Amino acid sequence: MDSRVVKWFDYIWSTKQDLDEESVLTLLPQKLRMEIARFVHISVLQKVQLFHGVDDQFLEELVLKLKFVPFSPGDFICRKGDIGRQMYVVRRGKLNVVSDDGRKIFATLGAGTVFGELSILNIPGSRNGNRRTANVCAVGYADLFSLSKEDLWDALGEYPDVRTSLLERARHILKRDDLIDEQAAVQSMRVSRDFAKVSAQCETSLDILQQHMQRFMDDYKGAFGELNLDLQEMETQIKKMAKGRKKQPFRRKKDDRRLYSAGDIDILLEEDVVFRF
Repeated sequence: MDSRVVKWFDYIWSTKQDLDEESVLTLLPQKLRMEIARFVHISVLQKVQLFHGVDDQFLEELVLKLKFVPFSPGDFICRKGDIGRQMYVVRRGKLNVVSDDGRKIFATLGAGTVFGELSILNIPGSRNGNRRTANVCAVGYADLFSLSKEDLWDALGEYPDVRTSLLERARHILKRDDLIDEQAAVQSMRVSRDFAKVSAQCETSLDILQQHMQRFMDDYKGAFGELNLDLQEMETQIKKMAKGRKKQPFRRKKDDRRLYSAGDIDILLEEDVVFRF
């Protein structure tokens, strides 16, 4: 373990890398960061079959979301069957696509290679689902950039046309490699359409409910304001009536021995009813 740590820092020193490159970039203005990202990475994404001809603004959104991820010799970037949560761009170094036991090498990936993009697109009917289809490990020290599934879909949310195009292209690629279950794809798309329809209906109902609530609140505020004015007017009238009365004790009935204080404001409306304010 000690030897691996020392070798890692030797590699960092020899390549003159900053251990916190991402935080350094965040100090730059966004426009300058975008220009650097475009210069360094956008050409790599443009070479990916899935991203051919895609809107450059969308690709610029993606490159700004890339995160630096280093690997040591022998580290596995992903294993077959793992859930795909990121796609990767190889910045420096080499990776091998190997068998489950790691002894057989099927392919070698170098700088500029992009992989893992299909597993984070949730293609309806994909036989592999969102699972990795290969084991990929670092030959030596390797520097990669990763793009998370959440960041990709956040960007796609702003570009619905690109989303439709990418999903169709990814589906075509999987179909070409016989990795699409057509029946499952049709069923999945039907469920997605039904869900979208129900979601739209819920949004419409929510909008209507919010409008009714707003109308109710407006009516409530109006009624409360009118009631408050009525109470203020009543209070003014009562004070005027109280000032005009003689402030002296009196009895309600001859047989009622209770005296009312001269400091109280009493209004005798009927023989047996006394209101006190």
